[in-house]
Amino acid sequence: MKLIQSQIVIWSTVLLHFLSVSPTAAVSKTIVQRAAFGIEIGNWQPHSLNDEPRFADFGAAGATPFVGLSIVFPLKSDLGLRLSIDYWALRDLEETEHVHSLTIHPICLDLKYWLIPDYWLSAFVMYGGGVYWGVENETDPFGDRLSKARAGWGANLGTGVDLAISRHLGIGILLQYHFVRFPEPVGGVEDYSGPKVGGELHWFF
Repeated sequence: MKLIQSQIVIWSTVLLHFLSVSPTAAVSKTIVQRAAFGIEIGNWQPHSLNDEPRFADFGAAGATPFVGLSIVFPLKSDLGLRLSIDYWALRDLEETEHVHSLTIHPICLDLKYWLIPDYWLSAFVMYGGGVYWGVENETDPFGDRLSKARAGWGANLGTGVDLAISRHLGIGILLQYHFVRFPEPVGGVEDYSGPKVGGELHWFF
């Protein structure tokens, strides 16, 4: 009986030690509020694509995914600064505009506030703004391409969830609304405001 009890104690000790060094235990000690480099991919849907008469045949055009790179620097225990550089494009617009294609390159600076910063899973809110570079690729009667760039301004408001799956890797889900206007039309449209939903892969450092 004493032998069985001693074996139980030994195996319990081994099991507790294993759990203390297991990946699950390591993840539980990982916090989401850390400096990180991120890659984002998602879908941005400006309202003008559905509401603007110039884009009535939008089905003939091809919207690329919204992709971007970001870097986050913690400022306080629950607050960080996020810098992002993104890319979004519309292709094959000849049927709707003289523009062959257009691209928009947002460069944004946002404040990111974590609700549970010292845990491996946390919701967050994010707000900020930036400059949006719109580039038209036009076609002339001879088929040559001419590019015109215009700068617009925008504000962002969003929310999401960050999940740290290891000490060096994390994932996130982001729901964001972009308020974007150009002083001069890009592809015949000034207002590119609309919602965006995306996922992020983070590398902590």
